[in-house]
Amino acid sequence: MSVFCGVVTHNRRDLLVRCLEAIAAQTRSVDRLLVVDNASTDGTRERLAELDMPLDYLRIRRNGGGAEGFHYAVRAGLDSGADWIWLMDDDCRPEPDALQQLLESAKAAEPDTAVLAPLVTMPGGAVLPLNRGHLRRRWFLTPLVGLQPGDCDRDATEVEHVSLVGPLVRRSAAAATDPPRRELFIWWDDLEWVSRLREHGRAWLVPASRIEHDDPSPLPSTSFPSRVRDYLRSAPGWKQACGLRNIIFCGRREGFLTAPRAAALASVSIARALLAGRPGVARRLAGYARDGWRGRFVNLPPAEWGRGGEPLRYDHDVAEEVVRLSPARASR
Repeated sequence: MSVFCGVVTHNRRDLLVRCLEAIAAQTRSVDRLLVVDNASTDGTRERLAELDMPLDYLRIRRNGGGAEGFHYAVRAGLDSGADWIWLMDDDCRPEPDALQQLLESAKAAEPDTAVLAPLVTMPGGAVLPLNRGHLRRRWFLTPLVGLQPGDCDRDATEVEHVSLVGPLVRRSAAAATDPPRRELFIWWDDLEWVSRLREHGRAWLVPASRIEHDDPSPLPSTSFPSRVRDYLRSAPGWKQACGLRNIIFCGRREGFLTAPRAAALASVSIARALLAGRPGVARRLAGYARDGWRGRFVNLPPAEWGRGGEPLRYDHDVAEEVVRLSPARASR
């Protein structure tokens, strides 16, 4: 079984290096490693050239969000011809046997398996339950229900949602649908893509495989107090808007959000913005919620969000050529 590994990054070169070192230390090596760089300006490419490992490097000419990075990572994985595509952000560190545990799991041998997902933990080992889970129709809350304690005790648990924190995707399943949609920009783009993958196979959590996620704002519990603390945190307005739009778009398409439920979900985000004294953000959230229901995607670079500007276009490729980087070759 051959494995292509794609890592998406933007201006976090130190975290990226830790991630790549963890990949290089796997007990089962990857067959090809690609870094997709979303227009970093912190010397990422130069730092990668200093590493004592062969890797490929693909620079995107703009920061089109995580969705665009994973779009190109999956395309490269499909072109590689590998049997499996292993995906992650730069703030991940798989345990040394993470890949081996996925490939040696019983579910890897079953032809109807599309996705194998490691258990996601915080630094220190506590489980992050919302990176894998199930979808339920709910009022005022997102439809994602996180893992329950028993889910981590079995050899494998079927799940409906898998964040792009270390999933191993069968290439034939990825080839049966389009790559992640670039126009979703950020947040819930993983739910949209995995929903499509699950039309061509099943998704499984494999708890014996673990990957650490250095999330600056983790949600370590699905309890009510933990969710209240999460609601009180104020993420950047453009992230909130994209996330609300994307979950409503996916929810309508997949059938877990009716119009009343979508309106209820949007009302929570809008109310949070108003209570935080951010009426401008509240107006934009309402507009993005409408866009999600209509399947309309208009994205601005984060620096221009709220000030107007030219929306990002998706009618052309924005990726440069893939370059092989090594300590002996820092440039083309």
